[in-house]
Amino acid sequence: MTRLTAVATIGAIMLFPASTAIAAPAEEPPYVRIAELEIDPRKLDEYKQILAVEQEASVREEPGVVMLHSVALKDRPNHIRLLEVYASRRAYEAHITSPHFLRYKQTTADMVLSLNLLDTDPILLCAKIPAKDGTAANCQ
Repeated sequence: MTRLTAVATIGAIMLFPASTAIAAPAEEPPYVRIAELEIDPRKLDEYKQILAVEQEASVREEPGVVMLHSVALKDRPNHIRLLEVYASRRAYEAHITSPHFLRYKQTTADMVLSLNLLDTDPILLCAKIPAKDGTAANCQ
């Protein structure tokens, strides 16, 4: 073995350890949804509290939940938009059967006036939100 081959081999081992599946089949693509909700204005504060608990639990407890962002439209604060990013379609399906999600659906059923779920084709997903306390669940 030449010195160059040995260096290249060592470099490859360092870059791609045995636990890295180089020849593994392509992973499932991320599954990204946008949820458009209209909330009963009289119950908006309560809804937002319940949503925050559900989002934080989902990100903290479910490895397949990559990101959950929620925003309200500035001129219509009871119109909520959720950007949901899951590692795969299977991760999304696991999410919607989780105890905290089912609890969220049950406790908010009479608060949600309308719900529209939009499937998307991700173009590029980027984020730079450092966690304040070093945990993986970083909700801001």
